[in-house]
Amino acid sequence: TEHGYPNLQGNWTNPSQTPLQRPSGLGLQQSYTAEQAQVLIDRALGLDDARLAALDPDRPAPPVGGRIDQQADGNFETMPTEIARVNGEYRTSLIIDPPDGRLPYLTRINDIYAQWRSQGFGEFDGPEMRGALERCLNPGAQLPLVSAFGGEATGNPGGDNPVRNIQIVQNKDYVVILSEYFSLVRIIRLDSEHLEGQGLKWMGDSIAYYEGSALKIHSKNFRPEQSTGFVRSSDALEITETFTLISDNEMLFSYTIKDPNIFSQTFTAEIPLQRMSPDHRLYEYACHEGNYSMTSILRAARLADN
Repeated sequence: TEHGYPNLQGNWTNPSQTPLQRPSGLGLQQSYTAEQAQVLIDRALGLDDARLAALDPDRPAPPVGGRIDQQADGNFETMPTEIARVNGEYRTSLIIDPPDGRLPYLTRINDIYAQWRSQGFGEFDGPEMRGALERCLNPGAQLPLVSAFGGEATGNPGGDNPVRNIQIVQNKDYVVILSEYFSLVRIIRLDSEHLEGQGLKWMGDSIAYYEGSALKIHSKNFRPEQSTGFVRSSDALEITETFTLISDNEMLFSYTIKDPNIFSQTFTAEIPLQRMSPDHRLYEYACHEGNYSMTSILRAARLADN
């Protein structure tokens, strides 16, 4: 840039179906062969064809007591078909450490919601007991790109996609990262220190610096309610991110999460990003479920209480 920083500006996306956690049956297998990767790609393409096909008007009703999932989200999103590829490897998971590619949870997960439940509060006792995503307070991940909701249950291997699209803007003193999902904006201070005594924030307090062709960001002071079903966390959460420019159209995003209240060790993930096509744009993504569904959820719970 005109300030001598590596130019990371533009719209970036993660179009892969690779999950955050490695399927447990793969053990320590960090990568697929090209043939194995192609099988998964072909399967995703097949699912996409089925997703785009007209619905059967004679299909039966859903099963009694069945769970409503995110199928609607999977239906209107783009199907990610690629396998994340880093250093020539087709990765079996985004997590690369621990070696098994799994979240290293402690035996007992004691996030804020578990603490409230242990105090006798039920999961439908009030809006505070519902997750931040359900309340439309944030995108359901501690930071953009950390995790996407959805997955196999939606018929969409990658889940809900806008969480995968970001825009980066740089100037002399700040980096701004816009996540398309929830239209979330992070304003990150360069060469600064964390603001102590400022309270906890939904997306934490972030500071950054440049190192060679990379941007390094450290975030802490997260609200404990930020804990999600995809990645649990507490107010001790700290995230270190690195955005490394590989070429004009490729960037490697890696992050390490530390939270001694939730995890037995730190864990690290790597996500290859691609520059979005010039004819693709980011649009405002608004969440409405919290505007009306929350009252319906709580009303139904009160009826059940009676």
